[in-house]
Amino acid sequence: MKLFSAAILVAALVAGCPAPPAPPATVTDAGPKPPEGRALKILNQCADAVWIQQQGHTGSPAVTKLAKGGTATYPIPDAGLPSVRYWPKTGCDETGNNCKVGQSSPPCPPAGCAPPVDSKLEATWGCSLADKTKCAMTQQGNPVGNTFWNASAVDGYTLPFRINASATSEGCTDVDCSGLDMNQCPTSENLSQGLAQQHPEFSAVDLHVVGETGGCYSPCAALTYPTFGGKGQQPPSADAPAPYCCPTPPVSPAQCSGGPVVKTKYVTAVHAGCHSTAYGYAYDDTLGLRQCDPKVEVTMVLCPGVPAVVVPAPMGG
Repeated sequence: MKLFSAAILVAALVAGCPAPPAPPATVTDAGPKPPEGRALKILNQCADAVWIQQQGHTGSPAVTKLAKGGTATYPIPDAGLPSVRYWPKTGCDETGNNCKVGQSSPPCPPAGCAPPVDSKLEATWGCSLADKTKCAMTQQGNPVGNTFWNASAVDGYTLPFRINASATSEGCTDVDCSGLDMNQCPTSENLSQGLAQQHPEFSAVDLHVVGETGGCYSPCAALTYPTFGGKGQQPPSADAPAPYCCPTPPVSPAQCSGGPVVKTKYVTAVHAGCHSTAYGYAYDDTLGLRQCDPKVEVTMVLCPGVPAVVVPAPMGG
């Protein structure tokens, strides 16, 4: 995804880049107490328990356990919060770590952290204060303004989900990725078209994450991640992954949107599974980024309406 102005989401959204380090690992069972002001709510409709990992949400636990049917509430201060992210983990231990799915940040299991292909919500929560001089500041030193959020599958996906805004408007609409399905993760993706040359060794890539974990790689992540079935550690700007990762430079937004990534089975599956409401590749901005009133409240539902769990891929590779 293209990085927008400083008041907008500035989290690490470029596909292929690892997630930043997690805050100290604490796990809390979600309680029923409602917030006094606006808040993000995450509901677990999956068949089993889910742990929510968050990064950047000051004042909230790093990991929150949600039993089946449980809800986690993340109060949002009136001053706003810049650059935060949330994602689900499953099959975790009592500390909320060593998870089968979603352990993409430290502490890493002995086999290493899973690739950051998580289904996730990324946001900059807007400032609702009348005195804008008291708003939270971005990393670039600019005050937070409106709320900006997206549901990104630029790196991959794990669980299906739905995200609803309390007040929708043009540019602030719901996301419905309830159709994401591991069965639709491509097993033979043609990623052979490089920036300047062909790479026949990548003409039939299985995008399933391999090992005692689960998830579906995006084309960029598959070509840049070194383990769990990834095809090697190379930068997104290298010839083979560049048309799928779209770093700028060397790939312009127009080149990316007119290049091979748009025609991949993966992007087609994400657009179908998310009903064309979420990012499938880096410059998929017309489908992904939401700009909302600072006072908007957002609810994320995991496994909406279906008893879904991620089934880890077979051992191998």
